[in-house]
Amino acid sequence: MARIAIVTGAGAGLGREIAVGLADAGYGIIVVDRDERAAASCAHLIEQRAVPVRKVCADVRVPSDAERIVSAGRQLDGPHVLVNNAGGWTPERQYPEATADEWAATINLNLIAPMMLSQLVLSPMREQGGGAIINISSSAGLDSTSYGSPEYGAAKAGLIRFTSSLSGLATSHGVRMMCVAPDWIGLERAQAQWALMSDVERAATRPLIPPAEVVTVVLQLIRDGVGGTVVEMRGSDQPVTRTP
Repeated sequence: MARIAIVTGAGAGLGREIAVGLADAGYGIIVVDRDERAAASCAHLIEQRAVPVRKVCADVRVPSDAERIVSAGRQLDGPHVLVNNAGGWTPERQYPEATADEWAATINLNLIAPMMLSQLVLSPMREQGGGAIINISSSAGLDSTSYGSPEYGAAKAGLIRFTSSLSGLATSHGVRMMCVAPDWIGLERAQAQWALMSDVERAATRPLIPPAEVVTVVLQLIRDGVGGTVVEMRGSDQPVTRTP
């Protein structure tokens, strides 16, 4: 039986890259995305790899949807892996112009939802003999410079500390929680933005990180990472691994 991985935000971008990378490594995938068409497209790619796949159209911020996501993993005798990838900025306005509901929605998506899903998978993972949780943070949660979405930066910083705070899950539940904090990833939108930059702007910006490099780090952590580990990724630099 294939080991089962839940990947949130798997319909596009880094989530899709991670989902396909895990499928190529032999994992069955629970493809989670709010966009049903995008989720179906990713699920179709994974079907071609001859591994189990389920598509779940869900909003990770909604408790009942989170329960449906974990239930789908249980139905395939998992989950063994959870990748908390879904995230992003609030559309349009950012703090302090954004309303409290708007900036709270960003914190919910980037921090509270991963906390909720992680809590829900602990029991089934322990029943399966253990598991791994990978939180996808961002360099926005590491830096001390001004940032366009303070609520996003704060949530991603919280996700890093959430991970390191739970290194003990490996002992209590047999679950290793780890985190990847990448800089700007060379996905389609980033490449388009990069193309519009001047030579001076590019020279002052770290190179885009190839998505495949992030997927490689995720797979390495799932295979043999230590609970509480945070891997920082900066363009052109070797990843920096910080363990408890």
